[in-house]
Amino acid sequence: MKTKITKNTILIAITLILLVSFFICRPNPALAAQVLDSDGDTLSDADELSLYHTDPNQADTDGDGQDDYTEIYNGFSPLKAEPIKLSSLDSDNDGVPDSWEIRLGLDLLKTDTDGDGFADGVEVNNGYDPKSAEPKKLAKEIKVNLAEQKLAYYFNNVELENFLISSGVKSMPTPVGSFTVLDKVPSKNYGGTNFSYPNTKWNLHFTTQGLRYYIHGAYWHNKFGQPMSHGCVNVSYGNMERLYNFAQAGTSVEIS
Repeated sequence: MKTKITKNTILIAITLILLVSFFICRPNPALAAQVLDSDGDTLSDADELSLYHTDPNQADTDGDGQDDYTEIYNGFSPLKAEPIKLSSLDSDNDGVPDSWEIRLGLDLLKTDTDGDGFADGVEVNNGYDPKSAEPKKLAKEIKVNLAEQKLAYYFNNVELENFLISSGVKSMPTPVGSFTVLDKVPSKNYGGTNFSYPNTKWNLHFTTQGLRYYIHGAYWHNKFGQPMSHGCVNVSYGNMERLYNFAQAGTSVEIS
């Protein structure tokens, strides 16, 4: 039996095709706004306005000859014509350096990104998510690579900083394995045969194996990048204070 195709049937079919095409092909306004990059600097307009506070219509906000993305990628402020490192700036005085704010997706000029009444720095140092008003805890981790003589530390799997350290010399090696920060000691005296380092700042005790081992500041040498210690992990004072404030009892320490 043959089906008769009427003019009305054809019109209905065409209408259905057009409706389907409209909803499939129509751009999503929210998605379009999210990826809009008016100045072509590879930073979205939304991020430029809400996070970096750069000009979404000007690729080089500070007019120093480097576009905003290039400066941020290389660790420099896109808001300062002079070459200032993001790690040395805390534009909103919230206790979180600008370099961390960018890596964590926080607002560079807003002390309390999530509006919960606690400054971003207070939340990060106490292990809470600075982007959520809910009291949500996030993981912290310190990793030491003895072969590379480097230390890196992470918040919610985001690397915040990495730098050279000095581990134990061959005759007094640094313990290898998985540890946690057991306690924090603001100032400590180190001493033994032929050495004395009084009032050493920022000490993170991570294991006791006959002796107590620490990640700590070192003011008596500047040879970071090569083994120098009696088994502890030496960190320059310029890097150790921030790490000490970030770390908490229970923070994971991986040494390999």
